[in-house]
Amino acid sequence: MLRATILLELNEDYVLSHVSDLVDGPVVVTNCEVLGETDIRFVVDAGEHRDEMAERLAASEVVSDLELVGDDQLLITKRSSGALPIIRENHGMLQRMSQFYGRSRVFDVVVFRRADLKAIISGLRSLGTVELRRLKPFVGPSTRLSKRQAEVVGYALERGYYDWPRGVTVEEIAAAFEVSRPTVLEHLRRAEKKLLSDALADATTPANPDST
Repeated sequence: MLRATILLELNEDYVLSHVSDLVDGPVVVTNCEVLGETDIRFVVDAGEHRDEMAERLAASEVVSDLELVGDDQLLITKRSSGALPIIRENHGMLQRMSQFYGRSRVFDVVVFRRADLKAIISGLRSLGTVELRRLKPFVGPSTRLSKRQAEVVGYALERGYYDWPRGVTVEEIAAAFEVSRPTVLEHLRRAEKKLLSDALADATTPANPDST
């Protein structure tokens, strides 16, 4: 597995482009979560501009939900500008969008193979200019999955669960292991969380764009 940090300079403005001009510098994103195939939910530190930022976001049709968090943060649920479907179609997992500013977006992505990363970068070029900022390998032996988690994830990976379109459904995996659908989803969720956490814990190394 590999973890890549990707800078995407979009060719055109999207809803986040119209709110980042309220702050001086990049807007920091935390607690990013993927919802379904096209939506993401995340928290931004809006500071003193939170109310004005919320007003602009609420007027956009791509923003489906908006909540005030604490004194200066916003919880935003919105449709992706197009990057998320490209990442998912090429077997990648969006770990988070870490920041945005103007047309710039910074994504942390986890992939199983270099070929997947190359396909993601190629696809993202349809949206704008792409720069691979960091690339680090994931060292499998450091991952402490339970035996059953490793079995379920291995089975799912081998049979194309992480392919696009999926080669196997959650129901089919559940039938193979003679467990319930929620049990399979829980195994996958816990295993993916461990894999991502271990990947993030590794020391970051500079990327060599030519290596992808």
